[in-house]
Amino acid sequence: MNEKKIFILIFIFFTNYVSSQKEIYIDEQGDTIPNSKIAEKKKSLGKSITSWRYIGKDGNEYVKLGNNRYLKGIFDYDIIKKELEGITNSKISDSSTIIIEYFFKGDLCTNTSKDDIWTKREINKRKNFIKPIKKELLSKGIFFVCLFELGIELKNKEEKPNEYFFTDKKGFFKENIFLNQSTCGSYAAIKPNGETLIRNGEYRADWFANHLTEENWSLFFKPSEDNAKEEKTP
Repeated sequence: MNEKKIFILIFIFFTNYVSSQKEIYIDEQGDTIPNSKIAEKKKSLGKSITSWRYIGKDGNEYVKLGNNRYLKGIFDYDIIKKELEGITNSKISDSSTIIIEYFFKGDLCTNTSKDDIWTKREINKRKNFIKPIKKELLSKGIFFVCLFELGIELKNKEEKPNEYFFTDKKGFFKENIFLNQSTCGSYAAIKPNGETLIRNGEYRADWFANHLTEENWSLFFKPSEDNAKEEKTP
């Protein structure tokens, strides 16, 4: 069999495989959304729309839609700080605002994330992008860290000085803060007073840090609020 025929066979196999997979949309309750209603559903969710794209046990690709782009709550800062210090083996100042970028297992965001294995090369590529962002955040007194859900394999050395890619080994942050799986991850900003803002979906840490300005933060936490707990508090 010559190379041309091999290429044709491979192409046909790949085409058939892709076409055999279905993309199924489901709503917040887990019910299937008919194809004719998908656009309408997305429109109704507006700017608050989120999605979680994953492969089901049946081999089909699912997209779960939600309306939780932003969440807020009051958390125990000391507990959060203690848990992070245990994971990162570093000391965090009591006055530092913490920003966490969280990566979910089974995320189909990119080729890097979809197999739940981050090679050394993939980690370095991501860090090259984050490096100037991390430097900017540090200059503003922000402690920044990337956490990966347990089950994601990181090909790095967590004990290495200045490392900031870590596994959420006990699942503490997944169970208490990042409750909603989101395609391309989520962010959380935790202030020393416990005020916590969560943004689900693809974003950048420096853009997210802009939410910390008094003008933007007040849109979520108004001075008149009595800090009612709107999220599960660890």
